[in-house]
Amino acid sequence: MGESLIDKALRREVITTFGDPDYRPPPLPSVAIQLVSLSRNEDVEIEEVVRLLEQDQVLAGIAMRIVSSSLYAGRVAVASLHQAVVRIGLKKLRSIVFEATLRGRIFDLPEYQEIAERVSRHGTASAYVTRLVCLASGIDPENGFLCGLLHDVGFSALLQSVTRKSGGGGPMLSALWQDIDRLHEQATGIVTRLWRLPPEITEVVSHHHHPERCRDAEAARVAAAVCVADALTDRFEASIIGSAESTDQGADHTSDASMAAGRDLLKLDDAKLATIIEQAKESLPEILRV
Repeated sequence: MGESLIDKALRREVITTFGDPDYRPPPLPSVAIQLVSLSRNEDVEIEEVVRLLEQDQVLAGIAMRIVSSSLYAGRVAVASLHQAVVRIGLKKLRSIVFEATLRGRIFDLPEYQEIAERVSRHGTASAYVTRLVCLASGIDPENGFLCGLLHDVGFSALLQSVTRKSGGGGPMLSALWQDIDRLHEQATGIVTRLWRLPPEITEVVSHHHHPERCRDAEAARVAAAVCVADALTDRFEASIIGSAESTDQGADHTSDASMAAGRDLLKLDDAKLATIIEQAKESLPEILRV
């Protein structure tokens, strides 16, 4: 059966949404936005960070749960936000707060719960693998983590747009999925820009499948790290495999050529890549259960 007139109209609406100057994504918690600013200040006091986190008890609770996982835990359990900041540092705490924010389902998508959960799981896995790739490549691991975490928020934003444009009820995605996949890089860039995140993050996530399009050499390296990590998530059953109605339609696919180009830019030989994969095998299962 061919595409209906309703499907065609909805496709056009979704495609034009992100060119609309009045489009606004769901707002980030103010705590997350302020923490980005604080993390760029080397002289910030720990108590200032703690007071900020205490403004959002739900977000702080999720962050504390992540900090208490074996990945971050030390010999002594973390019992307070102050201890958490001291143990892991501000930039890593920023990463955890953003992870907690996205795990908190900032995009409300009950009509597409299954695929929304896949997108969230994929973002979490990508973030942690990107951190490993960055560590192996001499790149700031926490900047890489944040870019890996955010690189596919465009999928969630586009799915939310589908719901709004259709008036609710969750239309079939099979006729829209290829367009959503094609637009997700652009949508991610727009969302992060509207969230007023640092421009270097927007540059990376806007080109995570095409690092060569980045205008800055360091941004291209971070984008390459995200690209490599994106491809590796399939090994851990954390890729975005397709629409809810048509799981044979792959999404967010990283080509072999892009993977090879990313590895070449980062000088990741087979030995380094094998080490990254082994490290991810050890840590990802628990991370994805937290």
